[in-house]
Amino acid sequence: MVRRARTLLVLLLLLVFPRLAWAQRVLVVRPDPRDSTLFEAFGRLSAELELQSFEVIVLGSAARSTGAEELEQKAQESEAFAAVALQRDGSGTAAEVCIVDRVTGKTTTRKLLIDPSSDGPMLLAVRAVDLLRASLLELGSGQAPARDVLGVEAQPPAPEVLRFSREPPRFHVRAGGLVLFTPSVGGGVGAQIGAHTRLDERFRLGLLLGGPLFGAEFRAAGGAAQVRQELALLRASWNLGQTAAGLHWEWGPLLGIGAYHLQATGDVEPPLVGRSEEFFSFAADAGLSVQYFFHPSVSLGLELTCLTLLPRPIIAVDEDRTAPLIAQALGTLSLGVSF
Repeated sequence: MVRRARTLLVLLLLLVFPRLAWAQRVLVVRPDPRDSTLFEAFGRLSAELELQSFEVIVLGSAARSTGAEELEQKAQESEAFAAVALQRDGSGTAAEVCIVDRVTGKTTTRKLLIDPSSDGPMLLAVRAVDLLRASLLELGSGQAPARDVLGVEAQPPAPEVLRFSREPPRFHVRAGGLVLFTPSVGGGVGAQIGAHTRLDERFRLGLLLGGPLFGAEFRAAGGAAQVRQELALLRASWNLGQTAAGLHWEWGPLLGIGAYHLQATGDVEPPLVGRSEEFFSFAADAGLSVQYFFHPSVSLGLELTCLTLLPRPIIAVDEDRTAPLIAQALGTLSLGVSF
């Protein structure tokens, strides 16, 4: 009985205390639900902060605007390191974004013109996140705020807060191995190199070069055909994980288009004569990308996609032929560096 109670206590501590230890809080004021633009921006802002591993504390809507002093007081009461309020100004065409940053002791208020398009709430949420990140840039790692600054946290900023404040690297290069599996010819293995650039908080655009890939083979009664493959893909990916610098996971869907090259060389028995033929196809793939940054600028990446070709090649040995190469499984494992 004592052992069972001890086990339950340990499980409870593992579930509760890690969150208490690392979940840094951000207070966000909920706008009036009748203001659909600000209310949607509030939802997107809260979701983005949660993706950065922050705990979002919601302050209920008030009939009047929340001032900076009240916002700071509510942040202190909630033990939040920052507070954000989105409020519409008197003209009705702009939003006031108020940031109370208890890490540096700054209060920032900006008026932003509300985009009348459907992207308006998203743009407003992104600008609010950027303002919070810019406000936090003042302090470095292990640096405590000055003693004469009022309303700030006495301790140096937490690692999670510092990670969020730093702008993520824009460029990423990687190298590793690639496996391309086709049911009729087996797997081809080779090297790959790639690179991508970060166009915004979530969107990546890059290039993958793979090959030459060896090992795929089509066997028939009269011999075999050795298959060599290369490919080049322009890829776009969307990161659903964290975007701040530091140790973190990035993952999300990816799409690619490009070119595929196949060369088949016959190794046959007499009286057949082996020939070598090559084939070019348009290629497209879709799948999932996962990266773990075990160092602020170094990552281990895994990509799994389905590759399709058009036109679809066929490999023949004497009277035996493969089915058209419609779909292939593509996997990469790589080590990358960001800068």
